[in-house]
Amino acid sequence: MADPRAVEAPEVLTALAVACESVRRACDDTLLELARRRVAMLLNNEAELQAKAWGTISAIQIAELSNWPTSDAFDDRQKAALAMAEQFVIDVTGVLAGPLAASAGALGAEIGPLVQALYLLDVGQRVDLVLTTLLGDTVTSESWAWGATGEIPADPMVAIMAMLAAVGRLQLVDPVTKELIRLRGARLHECRRCQTVRSVAALNAGANDELLNADDPASISQLSTGTLAALELVDAMFVGPPVIDQELVGRLTQSYDSGELVEIVSYLLRNACNKIPVAFGVDDAIVEEGFEYQVIDASGETVTVDASALTN
Repeated sequence: MADPRAVEAPEVLTALAVACESVRRACDDTLLELARRRVAMLLNNEAELQAKAWGTISAIQIAELSNWPTSDAFDDRQKAALAMAEQFVIDVTGVLAGPLAASAGALGAEIGPLVQALYLLDVGQRVDLVLTTLLGDTVTSESWAWGATGEIPADPMVAIMAMLAAVGRLQLVDPVTKELIRLRGARLHECRRCQTVRSVAALNAGANDELLNADDPASISQLSTGTLAALELVDAMFVGPPVIDQELVGRLTQSYDSGELVEIVSYLLRNACNKIPVAFGVDDAIVEEGFEYQVIDASGETVTVDASALTN
């Protein structure tokens, strides 16, 4: 089992392992293992069900996991975690008005790290399924969730932000394509702030407001085969369990080499961190009108700048 990121983006794998170790230290490992397995079931990710466990659960819990709401095999805290996991995976926009209050009541201060763990488990497994389909080798969390070295932040969000920065340092793919797929994901997850952000790099590379505002960018501009395929990949990765047909695989692999494909998929992982603030309802835009302009600096960090950074 080979993870293509080991060759194409080793810093991302290293940072992912640290983030996963951080959430394991912050959360009950039984809750994490129940969530890991339930996410795998919801995403039809059979390979992950055979992967290394994140914690200890009983044989009866494994057998009853699909029936957890009515099963006596799970206590109130475990059911609260599973309710969060299901809603987070199926439709993150329903977490705030759905299970969040009850789950927070049952889990207390652990609710924050649990949601951060759900981001890693959900989007991490979506990445695994996509990379497996695109590049051939089966990928599971065994390749990215273990073997952390160095200092492990006590706050999982600190570790997650370091992982996002590692992805930000990948700079092979053109900025317009990356901005279009970021906005596609922002609309899918209904992240209010993300939809009001604009990439300075994309605008300076020729994108305009009409293109970036469009729900269907192809109706505005003649997009390349690769960009169109990348936009379709966003939907395939995040709308329901990831399913990528061979026709789309062909267009993606003809348009991008393995390094570029890893960057695109990693960038989708980075962007989908918006599921955390959306789940808590703290995704408000920071501008009342117009757009917030951002650049990714040399360290991979996202920095808000003023309009003077635009050259077009």
